[in-house]
Amino acid sequence: MRRRGGLLAAFAGALVLAAVLIILYRFLEHRGEFDLRRISVWGCRRVDSTSVAPALVARLGRPVTGMSTDSLEADLEAVSGIDSAEVWLVFPDGVGVELKLLEPVLVLSDGIGEVALTGGCEPLPPTFLSDTLTRVVMAGGDREAVLPGLAAWAEADGIPGDVELILVEPDGAEAVVNEAMRVILGYSDFGRRMDLFLAAGGRGALRDGWAEADARFDGQLILREYPSLTEGVSL
Repeated sequence: MRRRGGLLAAFAGALVLAAVLIILYRFLEHRGEFDLRRISVWGCRRVDSTSVAPALVARLGRPVTGMSTDSLEADLEAVSGIDSAEVWLVFPDGVGVELKLLEPVLVLSDGIGEVALTGGCEPLPPTFLSDTLTRVVMAGGDREAVLPGLAAWAEADGIPGDVELILVEPDGAEAVVNEAMRVILGYSDFGRRMDLFLAAGGRGALRDGWAEADARFDGQLILREYPSLTEGVSL
């Protein structure tokens, strides 16, 4: 009987404690003790904070206990330039956010404006523009036929520093090096064709009087006196 009475007393005590905790929780919740006040963000550059802030500020003042981290992650990942977001609750009144930004690989210029692009040709906000990225200038060529390959090249291997900019011409992509020499890369295999130019001593070609190198032919590099497109010397 004593054991049974002890169990009942313990059970009753647990119920009372639970009731007290619930009342305390409701009291604190009513006072706003669990309302979101602190948001800690990692992985976001200061320059991009204005685009991220609306999704976060909209949650301020709401109870952390009822907040959906999945919903906040989805809102953040919908922001242009954000690759992924991880959100966790920090009780009693905080939220932690870890962001991963998309990576720009080159800049597209159409003579009017510029836009940074990812390896998948996804346009990014102006805050992603950088002088360190290779410029691709539209000069009358087929953008859709050339641009995806250039972006993939930039993302996978990185465009060599010798390339000052790339022109999209009717002949395909043309890399400008040494301030004046053009290397015709065509519509595919950009990295391999640029490597052919560099391996053949292309850096010194300009000093020898050549101004155009055609790398579209497998295994050989043709140098021409620009703008002639008919005469040349094979290397």
